[in-house]
Amino acid sequence: MSRLEERLAPFDGIAAVMLWVAGVAVLQGKAHQPPSDASPARALAFFQVHTGTVLLGTLLFGLGTLFFLWFLGLIRTQLGPAEGGTRRVSSIAYAAGIAMAICLLLTPATHAAGAINNVGLSPDAAQVYLGLNSGFYWAAGLSGAVFLLATGLTSLSTGAFPSWLAWASIGLAVWLLIVPIAWIALVYAFPLWLIVVSVLLWRRPSVS
Repeated sequence: MSRLEERLAPFDGIAAVMLWVAGVAVLQGKAHQPPSDASPARALAFFQVHTGTVLLGTLLFGLGTLFFLWFLGLIRTQLGPAEGGTRRVSSIAYAAGIAMAICLLLTPATHAAGAINNVGLSPDAAQVYLGLNSGFYWAAGLSGAVFLLATGLTSLSTGAFPSWLAWASIGLAVWLLIVPIAWIALVYAFPLWLIVVSVLLWRRPSVS
C-alpha cells in the first residue's frame, strides 16, 4: 500500500462521519423522512414522492459506512500488535466493528429498497420498511457497544490508545446499552468518538 494512503488512512473516520451527516441531512431535510411509527400513508408518500432524494441520501450514508469499514482496518492494526499473543480481545473489537458496519449498511438499504420498489408498494409494506430501518440502527448500537468495550479494554491493558480514550470508549459502550437514550450515543457521541480517534491516529508518528 502506498505511503500516501497510509498517511491519509486516519481521515477515513472523518470522511465516514461527514458522509453520514450528509446522508441524514438529505433524508431528514429535503426528503422529510418520517419517524418509524408514522402512519402507513405517510410512509408510502415518503418513498413515492421523494424517490430520488431517498436514494441519494441512502447512497451517501452507505458510502460513509464503507469509509468506516475501511477505517476498521486501521483500528485493527493499532490494537492487534499492541495486545500481542492470541489477540483475543482486539479480534473481538474488529469483529464487532464489522458487525456494526453491516448493520449500518442495512439501515439505509431498507429505505433504498422502499424507494426502488415504490411502484405498487402498499402503505403497510412502506411502514415495514421504515420499521426495519430503525431495527438495523438499533442492532448497530448493540454491536457498537461490543466494539467500543473491546477497544477500551484492549487500550487499558496495552496503551494502544490513551487511557482517557479507553475509559471514554467503555463509558460510551455502556451508554449504547441503555435503550431509551442509546440513540443519542449513536447519533452524536459515536461520530465524535470516531473523529477523535482519527485525529489521534493521524498525529501519531508513522513507522518507517
